[in-house]
Amino acid sequence: MRVTCSKKLHVIETDEVVIRTAGYWSLRAAEAAGIDEQAQRWLGWPSDVVRGYESSRDELLNRELDDESDPADPNWFALINRRNRRIMGAVVIASPRSNRPEIGGYLAPHYRGQGLGAQLFMLGSILAHAHLGLPDIYAGTEVGNFACRQSLLKAGFTPTDGPAKHTLPDGRVVSGEWFRSAVTCEVICGSWRPRSRWWHLGGNSHRVPD
Repeated sequence: MRVTCSKKLHVIETDEVVIRTAGYWSLRAAEAAGIDEQAQRWLGWPSDVVRGYESSRDELLNRELDDESDPADPNWFALINRRNRRIMGAVVIASPRSNRPEIGGYLAPHYRGQGLGAQLFMLGSILAHAHLGLPDIYAGTEVGNFACRQSLLKAGFTPTDGPAKHTLPDGRVVSGEWFRSAVTCEVICGSWRPRSRWWHLGGNSHRVPD
């Protein structure tokens, strides 16, 4: 595992994947990776957001993502295939509830069902703990999202308390269960405080005012 970070960009590389602070194109590709019907069953983004990516979705999913020097949003981290430089998924870290940091994530369609969700959340927790200086990170998932639940457990998260109900951006109210990763470790990059612009329930993300 190789780490390359600056004040604005956080990057972790393994033999197979790169996870890094999303720039303009990797953020667009990451959002396009979540607009299909299967993902939206759990994400529940507003319909106008989904429609806005329909015409460009295939182009963005197949785009080779070069290194980007400027972050588009410090809360978003793109998971990228090292071999073909295409988007694999996204991790988002925000702090919407009384400064309680939360993590969400999802995989692009071609990378689901391969056991990669655990890797996504494991790398996300490394970012949260060692890079961003967060000793505790929380993740929520809808009751019944077995794949997300198993991914979180395999990534080292443990069940914890959290809000029993959650309203998705499209208005659906779902039952949630919560998980926590608590790690004391040497901080690589220094203290960082996630903004509350995005908040999530096991990858369910929606925009709220800064």
